[in-house]
Amino acid sequence: MNFRPRLFAIALICMAILAGCTPAPRSTLSYEPALAAESTPVSVPPLPTPIPVYAPGTEVAGMPIGGLSATEAESVLATALTANVIPLKLVAGEHTYTIEPTTLQLRPDLTTLLAKAAPALGSNTPVNVPLQLVFNEDALHEQIRAFADETAIPPQVTVISSTEVLSRSFAYLPGRAIDLDRSVAIVSGLLRRGRITTPIALTLWPTNDQPRISTAQLAEQLEQMAEVWDGVAGIYLYDLATGAEVAVNARTVFPGASTIKTAIMLYGYTKLETFTEEQWQKMRLMIIESDNLAANDILAAGAGGIGTDIAFRGAVEMSEMLADLGLEHLYLYIPFEAVDYIKLYNIKYRCGPQDPVGEPPYTETGCALRATPYAIGQLYRMIDECARGKGVLLEKFALLRPDRCQEMLDLLAENADRTRMVAGIPEGIRVEHKSGWIEHTQADAGIVRSPGGDYVLAVYIYKPLGNNLSWSDSLLGGAIADFSRLVYTAYNPIRLQSVAQGETP
Repeated sequence: MNFRPRLFAIALICMAILAGCTPAPRSTLSYEPALAAESTPVSVPPLPTPIPVYAPGTEVAGMPIGGLSATEAESVLATALTANVIPLKLVAGEHTYTIEPTTLQLRPDLTTLLAKAAPALGSNTPVNVPLQLVFNEDALHEQIRAFADETAIPPQVTVISSTEVLSRSFAYLPGRAIDLDRSVAIVSGLLRRGRITTPIALTLWPTNDQPRISTAQLAEQLEQMAEVWDGVAGIYLYDLATGAEVAVNARTVFPGASTIKTAIMLYGYTKLETFTEEQWQKMRLMIIESDNLAANDILAAGAGGIGTDIAFRGAVEMSEMLADLGLEHLYLYIPFEAVDYIKLYNIKYRCGPQDPVGEPPYTETGCALRATPYAIGQLYRMIDECARGKGVLLEKFALLRPDRCQEMLDLLAENADRTRMVAGIPEGIRVEHKSGWIEHTQADAGIVRSPGGDYVLAVYIYKPLGNNLSWSDSLLGGAIADFSRLVYTAYNPIRLQSVAQGETP
């Protein structure tokens, strides 16, 4: 087959097509530059911020919270720790006391716990935070106060004595109690640190509370001592603060001896507005040195003169003054050392009823100079009242004033006798007293100003002479000191140190 004519024809067709595609002249073409399309921003959503969690290994109050967020940790801790708060148990000696958490509003301190765990949040460094609790401090204080009241042990009173027949003293073992403020501080500190898994031991400390011996206890001991004494012992006690009295043979009549000189002093003050220098020196000699002739001079001065014959009148006037004050069986009808004067001048003198007189048991008294522990005790009470601006002495005697009665007490405090009442009292205690002594009787009466209270005490001791001429001061005066010591220790008992400081019984 001859393909040449066909090829030629195809070539002509292609040339015609190419000619039709020839571009037009540049001047005839319309040209406008194309503008680039404006770009529209695409909104891309932000990536979520990671929630911080606690570093692995972080613990709060023993609870692991590593990998938990703050919200998750708070929820976990609130549930777990609240369930772990247990009752609080206190122990003191043999006593235990349980306090429920609700009573104290005891709960975990989540705010503080999470604040202390904050450094581990969002870091790689773990922390370990111990338990801390919060509570109502007033409620805790009241609960510990109740426990203190429950466990307190009062002082234990006892009577100690030596091998001497009459020597007795009141003493006591200190009471014990927890220290309230200290215990509150201890328990509060442990609670805040969450240390409540074991009982909290509180110490029972010796207290400074001093017991007051009752009048019944004192009366019992005085009566036992008086029964032991081979003779008659008369005791009268008056509490200047309460008016309480203890009396053992207090209305038995005894020889007044020189205890009556307190009454002579009062008589002088009621009769003389002022004292001359000589009179004042006589007054001092009578009270401080128990000078008999000085006493006679005061009796005479009170009666308006001098000499023994005037002293007789003064003695009677003084005795009538005492009777007017209601002081029965308290009198002196003749001056001191007047026996020879009576015989020489055949003096008639007043005399009381013959022995026995007054209430039993009886003693040998004579008839011109007598006293009872009760009456002489009342005399001291009256002078003390007068010094405090009240009482019968101010009502009856125009020359008496509180300052003059205090002057009497101050003079009595200078008494030089330290062997009777004062011997049973510690050094440095003020005692306003006057003592007296004869062959078979010794006495001392006055006011004791003690730390544990002020009191009037009168002690008279009588022992029949038998074949003896007299009894020694150490025997009769020692017995007075023994009674004085017992009374003083009733107001100021001796503290025994059987429990060491801080020891828990």
